[in-house]
Parts: sequence; structure tokens; C-alpha cells
Amino acid sequence: MKVSVLVPVYGVEKYIGRCAESLFGQTYGDIEYVFVDDRTPDRSIDILQSVARRHPLREGQIKIIRHAENRGIGAVRQTLIDNCTGDCLTFVDSDDYLPPRAVELMAAEQARSGADIVDGAWQRVTAEGLSAATPPCQETDERRYLALLLCQNIVSNRLWGRLYRRTLFTRNGVSLAPGVDYCEDYSLITRLMFYASRAFIDDTVYYYSDENAESYTHTVSAKHIRSMLKANRAVLDFFTANDAGGRYLTPLQFGLVNALRVVRANGFSQTEADTLLHYRPRGPLFRLLAAMMRGKCPFRLAETAYLAARRMYTGRVECGDHV
Repeated sequence: MKVSVLVPVYGVEKYIGRCAESLFGQTYGDIEYVFVDDRTPDRSIDILQSVARRHPLREGQIKIIRHAENRGIGAVRQTLIDNCTGDCLTFVDSDDYLPPRAVELMAAEQARSGADIVDGAWQRVTAEGLSAATPPCQETDERRYLALLLCQNIVSNRLWGRLYRRTLFTRNGVSLAPGVDYCEDYSLITRLMFYASRAFIDDTVYYYSDENAESYTHTVSAKHIRSMLKANRAVLDFFTANDAGGRYLTPLQFGLVNALRVVRANGFSQTEADTLLHYRPRGPLFRLLAAMMRGKCPFRLAETAYLAARRMYTGRVECGDHV
């Protein structure tokens, strides 16, 4: 089974060497490496090519694609998906890196279980070193797992640290909407899980770096809020079209109210948010929660009411597998 390892490259000259060494040093043999250069302004590609030359057995497996202009992480991920040919794929951000057996362990579990998505454990990288391993969410009921994903901030919607069957994307037409460069992981994983079976292993398969202060995950701007709203809109449109029985309507609405919470917490324009999200609450609970989040009461009261209602629905506050 061929595995495609998909890596975006932009402004990571401090980290790309470590990442590439970990990728080319994988114990699994049948790998295709796809890198997309999103017009990086530094020496990231030169460093990548230098590392590749130190791994001559891998050079024929490496593909580097260059965007004509900077297009953002969402477009990069879509280019990666469109240009890979593996039976399965995995995402690796270029400031992060993998333990040597990461691909081997996930591929072995996929072969054993036949699952469409395989999750692994991960460890955080800080200036002090590696954290203890964070195991994947242990939920075995796939419908409940998707419901928890849709609620947001309960189980991790990370793209990395997972192996995906490539046909999940191609057969079901799951792609990234233009302009979604923040929360693109949420917009993908929720739609993929609608179709997917899932397995997990407790072995560490990913080292997640907290060292890059310029990473998308370290800043929240108006641009990020707009992207988050577009991501939520893509999920809303998808479930409106595909979840005819409304099985996931309740968790979907908890997620949409959470988007309104983020809007208000960051002082973003409610008028613009309503235009981008176009969420019309269904049912008295969600009409009340949405009105509270839109300013009908103090924010802390609205947030407390929302979290209490969500906790009653899910029976849990959070899962340990959360970035």
C-alpha cells in the first residue's frame, strides 16, 4: 500500500530540515512525498532539497509543486490532495515532525482494521522538550464521535497524526472551499467522518511543535474569523444537503453557536458574521442560545448557558485529544 505524505511549505526554514529528516527516515518503504511551495520567501525549499540529497533512496519518491502566487494554507492542502496518488494519505505540517515508525504503525493498523481513518497519539514539542503522549480519543461509536466533532472543542479536529484512505476525498467530492485558511481542518474532518470508519492506536505518530510563533494556530485576526465562519458555512451546507434525517442537527447547531461565541469573544462584526455564516437556529434552545451569543445578554452569561447546555447533551466537557 502506497502512502502519500503531504507537506505545505511556507516560511519554515528554521524547521523544514528537521521535518524532512524525519519524513525521509521513515521505516515504511512505499511512500510518496508531496511538498507544495506556497511562494515561500525564505530558504525553505533549498534546505528541503539539501536534505533530500542526503537520502538518495528517497529522491525518486519526492514531488515538489510550486504555486505561482501565495494562496494560503487551504489552497495548499487542496493542491496536495489533488496531486497525490497514494492509497492512503497523511498530513504533516512542516514545522512539525514524525517519529521513525509513524507511517509504518498507521499503515499496519489500516491494513488490520480496514478503517478509512486511523488516529494515533501525539506529543507536543516546546522549548523544554517533549510533553507526555496524548492518546487519541477512545470513542468507538463513530456516530457519537462525529457528533462530538461537530460540537467543536470537545474532541480534536486536527488533520495531522491521522492516516486517511484517499478515496474518502475523491469518491465523496470532499474539498476545501476557497478562502478557508483557518479551521480548514474542522471543515474537512467533519465531512470525511460522515462517510468514514475509524480506528486508533496509542503509539505516538506525530510531534506537534509549539515553537513557531508565526504559525496560523498562534494568532487570531479578523481574517481568521472570516475563514472560521466560511469553514462553518461549508459544514452547514454539507450537512443540510446530506443529513436528510437530521441525525446530526443538534451537534451541528452546538458547533454553530460556538462559532457565534468566537465572533463575540473577539469583537468581530456580528453583521458581517451573520452574512458569512447565514445560520438560522432551529428549535427554541438554539434560538435562545444564538440570541444570547448575538448580544441579548452579557457574554459570560451567554457562554455559561451555552457550555451548560452542551455539557448536558454530550455528557462530557472535553476529550484529552485536543490541541
